[in-house]
Formats: sequence, structure tokens, C-alpha cells
Amino acid sequence: MRKTKRLLAVVLTFCMVLALAACGGKSDDKKGGEAAESSHDREVVYGSTSMIVNFNVKYMTTAADLAAADQVYDTLVRKVNGELVGYIAEDWEISEDGKDYTFHLNKDAVFSNGDPITAEDVKFSIEYIRDECSQWSWLHKELADIEIVDDHTCIFHYNVPDASLISGIAYVQYGGVFSKKAYEEYGEDYGTSVDKIVSSGPYVATDWEDNVSVSFEARDDYYGKEADLKKLKYVAIADMNAAVVALQTGELDLYFNPVSGVALDNLKAADNVAISEALTCRNESIYMNCETGLFTDVRMRKAVAYAINKEEALEVCGSGQGQIVTYPCDLGDKVIGNPDFTPSTTYEYDIEKAKALVEECGNVGATCTIKSYNTEPYATLSVWLQGALNEIGLDAKVDTMERSAFIEQCTNGEVEICPFSWSNNSFDFGAGAAIYMNSANIPVSGNYGRYSNPEADKLVALGSSSTDEEVRKSYYKELMELYMEDVPSVAMYAVTNAIAHSDQLIMEDAGLEQMALVHWAD
Repeated sequence: MRKTKRLLAVVLTFCMVLALAACGGKSDDKKGGEAAESSHDREVVYGSTSMIVNFNVKYMTTAADLAAADQVYDTLVRKVNGELVGYIAEDWEISEDGKDYTFHLNKDAVFSNGDPITAEDVKFSIEYIRDECSQWSWLHKELADIEIVDDHTCIFHYNVPDASLISGIAYVQYGGVFSKKAYEEYGEDYGTSVDKIVSSGPYVATDWEDNVSVSFEARDDYYGKEADLKKLKYVAIADMNAAVVALQTGELDLYFNPVSGVALDNLKAADNVAISEALTCRNESIYMNCETGLFTDVRMRKAVAYAINKEEALEVCGSGQGQIVTYPCDLGDKVIGNPDFTPSTTYEYDIEKAKALVEECGNVGATCTIKSYNTEPYATLSVWLQGALNEIGLDAKVDTMERSAFIEQCTNGEVEICPFSWSNNSFDFGAGAAIYMNSANIPVSGNYGRYSNPEADKLVALGSSSTDEEVRKSYYKELMELYMEDVPSVAMYAVTNAIAHSDQLIMEDAGLEQMALVHWAD
């Protein structure tokens, strides 16, 4: 007997990436293919702090890359207004043992070159992500095989059940569907120019000016709902102040990086600007290296935990936009599988306890280096953390760098302490646990503290493989009790993202990725 899919009503958020704010209809609207009552040919300009580098999923690493990919690549399923709905897959079933996932593809779905989207393309795409894309491959590490039943039916066979799989493949970096023929034709050059990109999504890239902008046009042959916004232009605006001015003057229609502080206050006061806000599943956290250096001693990690004033961190580094959390992804019923409890071990702000532990370890005056990105909020978080560590008797220094250099040093085990995010874009607790608490993800894919505990690995696996929601929660409760005792990281606050956009753009959910689902007020 097969277990049919269910719709999971969860809160939408930003993923490992900063997602685009948007508004969507219900699932029956998605498949209707009817044009909006009024459509607009005016080019919509949206911006971010970084520029698009590549449309090949193998080389997509930045928020800009992923935001652009969301416009040109569809997935088998998507989240629309908190529900998982079919996109390239019209329907799907999950076997009783949770190991086999059967997807029935939309027979009307075609690529931008006119080729039908087939099961062979799906098989190629998922196996390419698994085999070639180390930063995204973790979701499919237990994929045994993809069986092609016919052109529009395929079965994913996994070695073990994974309750977070369907919500995971709703995101382009884990479940984007690409043209096998195009990838094989262009090889490593795929995604490097507009004439070497084949779209499965609602838009095609039409013009790409290096380090300046990328333009998109809505497809006439798209199988889904016709986009109301016919033309898009992505621009890079590194300076938030410049973005604020551009929004106020109408030169920019949307800025999908979160705004805060004075910039947010100014935009709220602007007549032509609206703010869409959403509590995300991104926790700003402090990670400590459990393998080498000062923080291999659990007492030192506990000292850091006691030294963290979460309320102060939220105000200073997060402009007060967020929610204090006790443990990673502590958001109750907003998250699938969240244990929603108070662990036995918590760390209330206590400077004296922190100082005593540092002294007990004989580390008064010991040096440590905080490493992070050189972008916000991490640059500010690093300086703030430096003050907290110096206060408990350490000699802390700060070293900020470009993202690529930071990730390389994390991969090599050269980062002893850093501020970073727990970014669980699927809003499934098990997906986050599999990324950040699993020793299999050392040295890549998010385990920045290089945390390794066989019991934790066991509980991650048990939680992921269970199809019973309450059973999953019980495993994750045990996992969090263990994690809080080992304390490889300190979760501080969940971020509330404030996305600024023209008041003529309707964006009911500040977490939906596709601009095709944004529409005009009139």
C-alpha cells in the first residue's frame, strides 16, 4: 500500500540563501495557466548585495546565484503559501517504508528550447547534484538509484527513509531540473552566458552584463501560471544606503537583502515603499571547533555559552528584529519535527560562571581568533563577540574575509570560533539536524563546529527515517538534550527578515522565491 503525499502547512522562510519575497496563489491557481487580469510589460528592477556569477548548479554558491536560478529552473515541487504543491511533478507517492518516491511529471512541461521535460532529465539533474555538487549533495547521499518507468514517471529509491526529502527538493539547489542535453552539449561552459542556459522555469535570461546586471523575460511557452511581471532586471547594489535611495526614488522596485536599523526606519517612512516581514528559520549562532584548538574542551564551549547575552546580540547585531531561541531552530510548531521543549541544560547569561570556567581550564589570557565573512551581520557579530570573549578573560582577535576564503578555512579546520547561521530553508528540523549536527558533513555542508558524536549521528538518522511526526520529535528531543550538553554552537536568535519593495508590488509572503508569483497592485 502506498502512502500519498500530504500538504504541509508550514511557515515560509529564507533558505541557506536570502530568498525573494513574493506572493502566490493557491495550488489550483498555479496549474491554471490563465493570464492575470492585468499584466505589465514594465521592467521590474530588483537588487541584492552580490552579483550573479553562474547558472550552473555546480558553481552556484552565492545568494544572488540561487535567487537567479529560482527564476529559470523549476523543481518537482514548490512551497506556495506554506503548502507543498506540484510543479514539474503533477503528483507523487511515497512508499509505505518511506524509501521510494514516485513522481508523475506534467506532460505539458517543456524547456525553453522546446524539448519536453522528461524523467531522463529529472534523473540526470538529481544525480548531477548528488555526484558533482558537494555543497548541495548531502540531501541525496542515501540515493541508491532513480528508476525511469516511462518518459513522465520516475521513482527515487533511497537506502533509508528521509522524512525531510520532499520539502528539501522544493529548493532549486537540491531539486532543480535541468536539461540533460544542454549540460552534455555545453559541458563546463553551461551557465556561463545567456546562450548556454536552458530554462525549465517561468523566465529565460536574455542579457548578462558581467558584474552589472542580468535581465529576464517571461516565457510564452511556460506550462504553469503566466507571470504577471514580464520583464525583470537583477542588479548588484553593495551599499545598503544606495539601495535605500534607489527604492525611495523608484529606480529600484525590490531589494531582497534584509534591511534593518536606520535604513529600515527611513524606508518605513517613505510613501512609495512597503515592507514585508517574516520570522525565518535562520538562527544567528556562534560555532566552536570541537576538533582542534582552545574549544576542544567542553568547559570552554560552556564558558562561551554563558558569555553570550542573546538579548544584547539581537539589539546590537540584529536591530531587534528577531526572536530569542534556546536551541537551534527553536520555533515550536512553525517547524516540522521541532521538539518544542526546554532542554535540561540551558545557558543563561552569566559572566561569573563563564569567567570561572575559563580560569578552571587555565586559559585566562589565552588567545583566540574569531573568523567570519566581511559582510553583515557577521562583521558586526564578530566585533560584538570579541568584546564578550575579552570580558571573560580571553584575548580575542577578529579576522574577517571574503566568503570563499572563509568557507575554505572552515573546510580545512582552520576556524576555531565564528558567528554563522543555522539556515534551515526547508523548515524541517531534520533537514537542519542533518546539515549541522551530523559528522558526515565534516568538513563541508554546514557542520562548522566539526561536531562529531556517534549518538548524535544515530539520533539524526532515526529522526530522518521516521514517518511518524511524534516519534520524530522524540528523537530530536533526545538529540537536542545531547547537543546542548556538548554545546558545539550557541543559538542566539531567529531572524526576522524585512524586505523592502515598491508598494505597487504585492508580496504576501516574504519567503517565496519565484518572481513569477509576484503581481502588481492594479
